Amino acid sequence: MLHIDTSTLPTATRLSIKGQLDISAVAALDEALARAADHGGLVELDLGAVDFIDGSGLSVLMDAESRARRASHELRIVAASRNVRRLIDFTETTDGLSPLSPDPGAPPAPVASA
Repeated sequence: MLHIDTSTLPTATRLSIKGQLDISAVAALDEALARAADHGGLVELDLGAVDFIDGSGLSVLMDAESRARRASHELRIVAASRNVRRLIDFTETTDGLSPLSPDPGAPPAPVASA
């Protein structure tokens, strides 16, 4: 089951997604993304509480990113669960999606020495 919470922030519309992002949930997410984009401006996606995602879920994210680029809107993933990150890494679709925020559980990036 998927739960979508929509928040209107001063600088963005944020969709917080919780649950399973699979074939049974993509229509609801696609509709919520379209409504958020209708407000114009930045749309933020919080995928930190997504405990399952499959190819259809990834596809709706990539389609939304593509629509946002064509409409000169910005779609930003502000949080992504380990499962979301794993699927994006496995499918090598990082370039097709907005930059992911750093994984809070990942080790810190090495600091370049001068």
